[in-house]
Amino acid sequence: MKLIVTPEVATLGICVAMARFRGAKVSNRSNPLEKRKKEALDAICAIDIEAHPVLAAYRELHRLVGVEGVVPPAQHLIGLAKANGRLPNINTVVDCYNLVSAQTGFSIGAHDCAYLLGDVAFRITGGGERYRPLGEPEPVPVKAGQYACMDDEKIICLMDVKQCEETRITKPTSEFVIYVQGNSRTTPQDVQDGLQRLSALVTDICGGTYEIVGQAP
Repeated sequence: MKLIVTPEVATLGICVAMARFRGAKVSNRSNPLEKRKKEALDAICAIDIEAHPVLAAYRELHRLVGVEGVVPPAQHLIGLAKANGRLPNINTVVDCYNLVSAQTGFSIGAHDCAYLLGDVAFRITGGGERYRPLGEPEPVPVKAGQYACMDDEKIICLMDVKQCEETRITKPTSEFVIYVQGNSRTTPQDVQDGLQRLSALVTDICGGTYEIVGQAP
């Protein structure tokens, strides 16, 4: 499995680093992780969403591809923390990357390798791709000119906003990839550091091992 970022996507300022995990145990909840989430909450709630340079760059990226008003995932998580006094609980892998996303501002995705076909590629959409958003029973139409993370048969995440239903992380997941996506206000080193931070957290909470698959461009 390779990580690909096409030149057309790279010109938008997108840089991606990805790791592959094996042998991690996905569970509903982890007390040590919940403790870390609580310890990080004050700092997360203190983030100024409008002034945060990484979040502002994601909003600008969305405008560049013609999708005005889409909230970056990290911004959404920070807003939930401010409103509810906590980060959501999904499962241990998702909660790990949500925590790091809220702390850093990075957009992060995770996908079950059992449902990936071929390479993981960031491409500009042509409009005919297959995409079944998370929670939806059927595929939905895709506009041309947006960017998406795809495997060889489908979109696995449209922009950095919503992944597909097929590759979501669940308790039976035994092997998965996680990528950290940067933008025009982040450096390749920032992205790499974010992935290393997240990978250490995932293996600490969930066990298993990981290898860095690649970074592009």
